[in-house]
Amino acid sequence: MRAGQLRHRITLEWYREGQRSDSGATPTEWIPEAQSRWAEVKPLSTRMTFEADKANSDTTHTVRLRWRQDIANATGETLRLVHEGRIYRVDGRPMDKDGRRRELEIRCHEWV
Repeated sequence: MRAGQLRHRITLEWYREGQRSDSGATPTEWIPEAQSRWAEVKPLSTRMTFEADKANSDTTHTVRLRWRQDIANATGETLRLVHEGRIYRVDGRPMDKDGRRRELEIRCHEWV
């Protein structure tokens, strides 16, 4: 993976459940990582958007970043991305495209 392609700063946010309160409610929150990461954030091309629509997928963007074990194991229920104030929800699991643990590709959609 060429470093020049990683030109966007993203923040990873992890889902955590808090302590149960006296009323029985369990607060939930998204905790941002202390450090942002370099990534490539690309909207899907028209052709890929058309194919995603045929498959009933909400995917609107592809995010590529350096491989990391905890990110590779994440799902849309445990991880979301923030880029320039926009929140992206992860669709499925991140993919290790060549199986060499160098980069991950994450398909996601903008959370409005």
